[in-house]
Amino acid sequence: MTGSHHHHDGRLAWLAAALLGTLAAAPEAYAQEPAPPAQAETAPRRAVALVRIALPLTGTADAIAKARLQRAVDRLLAEPAEKDRRPLLVIELQPEPDGGESEFERALSLARFLVDDEMARVKTLAYLPDTVEGHAVLVALACEEIAMAPEAQLGRAAAGEDASRPIGAGIRGSYQQIAETRRTAPPAIATAMVDRSAELIRVESDRGVEYALRDEVETLRNDRAIISEEVIAPAGTLAVFTGREAREEGLAKYLVSDRDALARALAVPGAALLEDEALAGDWRPVMVDLGGPLTTRAAKRIENLLGDQLERHEVNWIGLRIDSSTGDLNAALRLAQTLAELGDGEARTVAYVPKRAEGPAALVALACDQLVMQTGAVLRGAKPEGAQDEAAEIEDPEPDDPVPDDQDEPIGEENAEAPEAADEEQAPLDVVGRRVGEALERLANDGDDPLAAARATIRDNLAPACGRSWSVLMAAIDPAIELSTYTNRSTGAERLYSPEEIEALPDGPDWRRGAALKPADKALSLTAERASEFGVAWRQVEQFDDLQALYGFDDPPPTAEPNWALELVEALASPGLAALLLVIGVVGMYLELNTPGLGLGGFIATVALGLFFWSKFLDGTADWLEVLLFVMGLVFVLIELIVLPGFGVFGLGGALLIVASLVLASQTFILPQTESQLAELRNSLATVAGAGVIVMLGFLLLRQYLPQSPLFRHAMLGPLDEADRIELDRREQLADYGHLVGKRGVATTDLLPAGRAEIDGEPVDVLSQGEPIERGDAIEVLEAHANRVVVRRVNA
Repeated sequence: MTGSHHHHDGRLAWLAAALLGTLAAAPEAYAQEPAPPAQAETAPRRAVALVRIALPLTGTADAIAKARLQRAVDRLLAEPAEKDRRPLLVIELQPEPDGGESEFERALSLARFLVDDEMARVKTLAYLPDTVEGHAVLVALACEEIAMAPEAQLGRAAAGEDASRPIGAGIRGSYQQIAETRRTAPPAIATAMVDRSAELIRVESDRGVEYALRDEVETLRNDRAIISEEVIAPAGTLAVFTGREAREEGLAKYLVSDRDALARALAVPGAALLEDEALAGDWRPVMVDLGGPLTTRAAKRIENLLGDQLERHEVNWIGLRIDSSTGDLNAALRLAQTLAELGDGEARTVAYVPKRAEGPAALVALACDQLVMQTGAVLRGAKPEGAQDEAAEIEDPEPDDPVPDDQDEPIGEENAEAPEAADEEQAPLDVVGRRVGEALERLANDGDDPLAAARATIRDNLAPACGRSWSVLMAAIDPAIELSTYTNRSTGAERLYSPEEIEALPDGPDWRRGAALKPADKALSLTAERASEFGVAWRQVEQFDDLQALYGFDDPPPTAEPNWALELVEALASPGLAALLLVIGVVGMYLELNTPGLGLGGFIATVALGLFFWSKFLDGTADWLEVLLFVMGLVFVLIELIVLPGFGVFGLGGALLIVASLVLASQTFILPQTESQLAELRNSLATVAGAGVIVMLGFLLLRQYLPQSPLFRHAMLGPLDEADRIELDRREQLADYGHLVGKRGVATTDLLPAGRAEIDGEPVDVLSQGEPIERGDAIEVLEAHANRVVVRRVNA
């Protein structure tokens, strides 16, 4: 015991000395070694790039995609890289709505490019946020790793092929070859995705889990001790896997809900997975200016410019330069829907805000594919009624915002490689057809609350088309919307939502509410910095040159200018020229009525009124209703003047129809609901009223001077002079039937209303009083003036 005790005392003394020595040397050691954070700062980060490939792959899409991928690879290899880690190239496969099926040759060409030895210098990862079917599956299988959204699907590679015919041996062999080369998916799975006759079986043996086709199972039985067999895809079907199923089967390595979740799974900054637009290349850009009030005419002008550029120049990048603070809600909704639908694949739409986009103009900016704001610019929503400058600028949320007690714990299950993402906060983009007319009709039918109709239009049509939260879109035009930051407790994703939208989300309980960023009844106000921070703006730039560099443009994009036809339409639709066309048209009709047989006035009237309605048609303010009203009114006026002169019902009604058609042809609404619509109604009434005053003055001048003009005096139906009137009376007095008044006779012909009758044994030309009289009926003479005899039927 004593020896043992000394032994322990010696060991303790040695330990104490060692400890003292370590403490004494510690300051020197800490001074000599660099701190870990400093090492982290100096160490190069992993080079990452994302390239988005739109599906389907048709035409030259594979060549364009390979060029973009090659540029991305070259850029990755030029950056400093981590030791023993290849740069990462993320390939996002994004199907376009109603895009059709990818061509096998195009998909195979791109897949072979991805498995080529030249691509071995980078690591490829296919990211599938939505379902990928058809031969585009081959591109995903050609990548080294796959990341999928939980509800996305991968498979059914032969969905576009004729199901009644067996798949070609060349197609089947290509899928097997890509699978064997890349080993992302077992060849059996790749075969079952493209060949309906193949039956896919999961085999568990003493060597682990394997996948085989039915004709391969017997070979496995001879070499392994089979524990179980399970049919994954029966014969007659095509294999398909959801994100969760692909993760379980080992086909997908990551299960993520969005790019932010993918960045966390890859341990890279979220900004690293933003698409570098300079890599896209082959841009055919154009800039379109939206300055001043966003009126119906301005929106229609932009739509005409866009149509002209898409048709004649085949542009695929449209930049909308916005500097506007006021506008019309209907015009904004129409233009926003047009831009959102262009973003479905026809062209990339980018809103560039150098100074401000307020109210309806802010809605248009948010409807574009991407929003780029210049430093110092502001995105501001509509102000409450009676408010001055009560904009509520977004402030930083409280760092430690407590979780409300009524919310449940995070939902979701852990992933070995990355946390499993919850369901996406927004449904995939649905197929959005052109619904501008439907949206405007909905607004027109809801006169009491246009914001309620706008909310339904934005929620049902616009938000799915542009892929944004409808709460953010509505906040641009409705100050009553309340916006807050919400964090998904399963994925960590942050979004801006209103409480109403959160309640409607399927995974609403999964979102934790942060600080209120825009209280109700306050106008939304976002600086460029704040808009970029919260994901409302895609990028912030210092000047226009930065925007040009952002997309890799060698030269500044040209600004779209109207061609001669558009300029002519805009000129003719202007209030001044529109009033002039109306004056010329009405004066032409007056000339035609007073110079029968000449035709010059009718020709002038037809051309002038045709130009008026044509310009209004193309300007977007007139439709067939206005033309119908005008024609009906003109017919009623002519009936009053020629056929049924009387109490003036047709004349007054026809005049009102003509005025209504001319007013409606100058505006896009029936009853005004906003200040801008009231101003537009005043302009329309002023144009029509001004034209009416000029027409009245013209009538007076023409009535006074036209009969004396050398050109028209022989064609005018003017009043008779005194000598001609006396001579006419003398001629009419030569035949006097006054002695027949009160006498009776018999109609010798049908009186419709003119005809002949025998009265007092004398044949006389007579007129019936209003009603037709048949031959042989008894008649009585009511009045006679010269040779004009008026009769009526005498009842037996």
